[in-house]
Amino acid sequence: MKQLNRIIGLQGEILAKQYLLDKRYKILEQNFKTKIGEIDIIAQDNDVIVFVEVKDRQTKRFGMPREAITPYKQNKIRTVATQFLLAKHLTNSKVRFDCIEILADTITHIENAF
Repeated sequence: MKQLNRIIGLQGEILAKQYLLDKRYKILEQNFKTKIGEIDIIAQDNDVIVFVEVKDRQTKRFGMPREAITPYKQNKIRTVATQFLLAKHLTNSKVRFDCIEILADTITHIENAF
């Protein structure tokens, strides 16, 4: 089951990346990892660095995909984002945290999700 979830997650990230590219975002990094956690996609939207969490589900059986981004997960993403900004010398950049939710084949982009 874990492997199936990982495959679904990778497919979701591919869809999300293409969605962002179609909207003229520049992809800076994918799957940026630190000891603390990972950010699925880091993109640039004009002069804003956008940290994107992708949540992909086939059904609403366990709720909407976005509901899986708990306050704990949000804090981890913020911490990893700070590490990215420090490493890339982008600490003065405008930033935003988005969610791309994929439910079955429907993509919903939630800007400023948290």
